[in-house]
Amino acid sequence: MKKTPKYPIKVLNKSLSILEILLQQGSAMNMTEISERLEIYPSTIHRILDTLKHWGYVEQDPHTQKYQLGLKALELGMAKLHQMDLVREATPYLKELVNQCNETVHLGVLEEGEVLYLAKEESSQTIRMISYVGKRAPLHCTALGKVLLTYLSAEERKRILGEKVLPRLTENTITDKRELEKELSKVREQGFALDREENEKDVCCVAAPIRNYQGEVIAAISISSPIFRIDKNAQNNLKEALIETSKKISKRLGYNGKL
Repeated sequence: MKKTPKYPIKVLNKSLSILEILLQQGSAMNMTEISERLEIYPSTIHRILDTLKHWGYVEQDPHTQKYQLGLKALELGMAKLHQMDLVREATPYLKELVNQCNETVHLGVLEEGEVLYLAKEESSQTIRMISYVGKRAPLHCTALGKVLLTYLSAEERKRILGEKVLPRLTENTITDKRELEKELSKVREQGFALDREENEKDVCCVAAPIRNYQGEVIAAISISSPIFRIDKNAQNNLKEALIETSKKISKRLGYNGKL
């Protein structure tokens, strides 16, 4: 919930309300519509819109006389997005997730055909997964890698997999590219990926995608745990907590939940 400012400035509140209503509407509005929605006199709306138009925060169609957000508003949004650092923004949520599940959490991105670990939050458990920030891991046998592969274009995925053999790291590793494509189809359907002791014996992982403001998958987060700590019920709980966290981070990065 937004806090009421201690020293509100009426005209500024009205100006920001106009920008907010245009943002929510998602399409052009005329002055009367804005006035009625905000219950502000048309004369006041007209003066504010004229000033906002001068500064480039709204634009007016010369034919319909309707108003919509201007390029200056886009510039502000883009400036904020460029200032955001993925690791910095994600870290509080990763810590929160570790507190929930007490298992190791990773943030990874696609880098030169591999998973690159950008961040790691350790659990307090005595038995943990061996990993570190900066470490690389294969795409085909990690939950993070499967997520990152799934949301590539078919052409880009084919190019990356075409350059690689799929080495067997455990008896559960998928080494056939057609089988891997079937696995990636499941990931897309369910919205998460599993590593069933495919990268490291006795370790299982679940991963979910992180999206940016354009809805593009730019990273993934995972929970890793020794297999003996994970029964079906525990796996479901981890999966739910992970997906909820991935949504929170994506929202923080500007994703509105629509594709």
